[in-house]
Parts: sequence; structure tokens; C-alpha cells
Amino acid sequence: MDADGIPEGFPRPPYYETIGIEITTVEPGHATGRLPVGEAVSVGWTGTDHVAHGGAVASLADSVGYWAVSAANDFATTPTIDLRVDYLAPATADLRATATTTRNGASVGTVDVEVVTEDAGDLVATARGVFKTGGGGGGADRSV
Repeated sequence: MDADGIPEGFPRPPYYETIGIEITTVEPGHATGRLPVGEAVSVGWTGTDHVAHGGAVASLADSVGYWAVSAANDFATTPTIDLRVDYLAPATADLRATATTTRNGASVGTVDVEVVTEDAGDLVATARGVFKTGGGGGGADRSV
């Protein structure tokens, strides 16, 4: 395992590097990650602060949600079925997200995510993701 809990050599999407997502811990049913809020993910300026685009915040939530469910399923591919994000405050500082699996069924898993500012812990967004864990045609690939 890598230091973050992902199996060594397991591929990470190039998209993470593009916008700066870092997965920091992965355990079955739980994952955390961070996203620096800078020009690369900014929609504009508020004084001298960057404000993260909602899509970047959603990407962070989706990413940690994915790893929480995937790890609970032996690191199977668990694609997103649905992601709902409630934006509660502008993201003007680096972000930290925590995902907790609330259901891990035979066909779907559900994850709750909180996105907070890394320094002050201010709540920026909450999310709920639904991920495919298996069942039916095109089910999750349970191989690593």
C-alpha cells in the first residue's frame, strides 16, 4: 500500500493532477483528500482571494467518495451513479474532504461527504454520492 492507503501501483486519474486533488487517506468505507484553492480552480476574485469553481469542489467530493466505496469493495472499480452537492459557503481557502460510506450493498454504495476549509474547518459543502458496487450487466470489476 502507498502511504495514503491505495494499493501500490493502482492508477490515479490524471484529472487529479490537472486540478490538484490529493487523496490523503483511504480505508474501507472511509477516505480523505485535499484540494488547493488557487488560480487553476478559481472562478474569479474576491478581493485578493481565489474562489473555487463549484465543479472543482464537486470533483473533490466525488473523488473521496469513490475511494471510500472502492476500498470497501476490495478496490473494485465503483463508478459514480449520482452525486448531489449542497454548496454552503464560497471556497476561498484550501479544502479538505472526508467521505464515509453509509451503505455498501451488493449493487450500490452510498457515501456522505463533508468539504471544509483546511485551515479553519469551516463547512463549505456537503455531498451524497451513490456508486455502483456490482450487480447487473456492466457491474463493478472486482479485480485490482
